[in-house]
Amino acid sequence: MTNWFDAAINWQKQLLDTQRSALEAGRHATDASAALIAAQEATRRAGEANMAAWQAWAHLWRAGPW
Repeated sequence: MTNWFDAAINWQKQLLDTQRSALEAGRHATDASAALIAAQEATRRAGEANMAAWQAWAHLWRAGPW
């Protein structure tokens, strides 16, 4: 009977270790996606700044209706 209890306890420990590993992997994925979102936001802001500069230049030279 002791072997059965030991096996059940070991199995539960393995399940907990697996769940901890899955949580850690999820944490890494969340951190990576946060960095990706920050990079995309920075790219968007840079694009908006570039567009504003081109619009100002075009307005200065009357090259467009902006």
